[in-house]
Amino acid sequence: MKHIKIQLIMATVAAAGLLLAASPARAHHGVANLYDTSKAIELKGTITMFEWTNPHNQIHFDVTDEKTGKVTNWVAATEPPQVMLERGWSRRMMKFGDKVTVFIFAAKNGAPVGNLQKIVMADGKEYTAAGGGARGGEAGRGAGAAPGAPPAPGR
Repeated sequence: MKHIKIQLIMATVAAAGLLLAASPARAHHGVANLYDTSKAIELKGTITMFEWTNPHNQIHFDVTDEKTGKVTNWVAATEPPQVMLERGWSRRMMKFGDKVTVFIFAAKNGAPVGNLQKIVMADGKEYTAAGGGARGGEAGRGAGAAPGAPPAPGR
């Protein structure tokens, strides 16, 4: 009887552990809950860091408020590196000091973070973070792009 109680306790602890471990994974992909996906905002800034890493690349960039001169460091998340490679990105495409225009779905809570939709480099070259690249899609966006996303490159 004691052996069955121990097994029951261990099974309960294991199940609770699995549930707790699964919670961050579910919360991690809640883009619609975290970001205002109704419209992408446009930010002009300067790259401070580009992290090419799983689970999502991170683009850090400074944006200067034209009225106050205040500098805010923003962070835009992309898809994982392998996905971005398939969309024409590379780990060396951005470096500290590069001037960029970033289109993101900003955080609903006002934090300076967002989900990247498109980035335009100083030379005018555009890279999309939305699926489908330059192939068709609704209203000229890449196929699979989120509603309200800016046009895919070449559109």
